[in-house]
Amino acid sequence: MKKTICLILVLITAITSLSACNISSKISGALEENAESRTMIEEMLTALSEGRTSDAAALMHPDKVENSNAAIAQMIDFLGGRSVSSLELVNINFSSSVGTSGKIKEEDISYKAILNDGTVIYLNAFYVSNKAGAGFSAFQLVIGVV
Repeated sequence: MKKTICLILVLITAITSLSACNISSKISGALEENAESRTMIEEMLTALSEGRTSDAAALMHPDKVENSNAAIAQMIDFLGGRSVSSLELVNINFSSSVGTSGKIKEEDISYKAILNDGTVIYLNAFYVSNKAGAGFSAFQLVIGVV
């Protein structure tokens, strides 16, 4: 009887550990699909690569629009008309809270981006949705060792 129970426990452990091999990629894929910021990130990258400063500024959170023009200009200069050919999710974190100031949803998301000339960059974005509006409170293109 003990041998049978031990064998069953070993089989259950083996089956559950083997089925979990791909679970993290499935979870991150599901999270990415639910992220409000994914389409906004694509729109922001398109606006930056095409040099459309006003469209990029419109995607910023209302609290950050005023101080974002210099950074947007730097990102446009860096991209120099190059577009993003692929995006690969690196990290995603969600946060949601309700308090006296209303409901706040935050998404902290990182991607590996490959430009159409083969250059690899990373981008970090922090997307906020609150009573003031929705948009990026931070959007960074990262080069160098990551």
